Amino acid sequence: KNKEAAATTRRAETNEDIIAGLRDEVCSTMENATRIYDRTLIAVFKENRKVLKEMVQTSDKLFTEARDRKYGIVTTLRRLQECDINTGHFYVQVTDYLSEVTKALIHITRPAFEHIDNNHKGLSKEQIVDLMRVNDEVEAIFDKINDMLSSENFADLDLVLEMRDRLFDTIVGAIKNQLRRIHEDPSGSTRASVLYLTILNETKTMVLQARNLLKSQRYFLDVAGQK
Repeated sequence: KNKEAAATTRRAETNEDIIAGLRDEVCSTMENATRIYDRTLIAVFKENRKVLKEMVQTSDKLFTEARDRKYGIVTTLRRLQECDINTGHFYVQVTDYLSEVTKALIHITRPAFEHIDNNHKGLSKEQIVDLMRVNDEVEAIFDKINDMLSSENFADLDLVLEMRDRLFDTIVGAIKNQLRRIHEDPSGSTRASVLYLTILNETKTMVLQARNLLKSQRYFLDVAGQK
């Protein structure tokens, strides 16, 4: 009986460690992603090659860590309690969404650095104004997501959905503004337009996956907490 009790305790501790470890990793990754995104956009506005290079290196590291966690998921699932299918399912979802967030981020940092590093024409004042508006909304969403992840209080989940939808409307407006500018001034910088549209599209993907991550993290903690 003592051996059985000890084995049960070890399994429970292992599960708790896995759950706590993933929670900490999710919070840390999202906080870093928030900082990298903000610094990247500001560096693009200022055409700061040094900061952009640093953000590429940092985002690459973040993506590699998330990817390795995703590829190592089978080993982790084996460490979970036997037949703990629900917890395992949501663990798979959380790690996948986290990987997608970091992937979208490197699809912003790399083109931004390459654009400035190759001395291409910077963004126009109009493009910067549109992206600053987008950046402010992304920052507000990520701050709310980070607060919810760290506190494990998901009461504002619907609010994040509303904020996400407003951001998507802002992004649609920014894209339409660019299409209008292209039509009115065919001689404008094509490369700058491509970078601008890339940032907008990848921002949309990043925020979409971040909201999915938040929802799955809530379910993961709910299910895991019942064990």
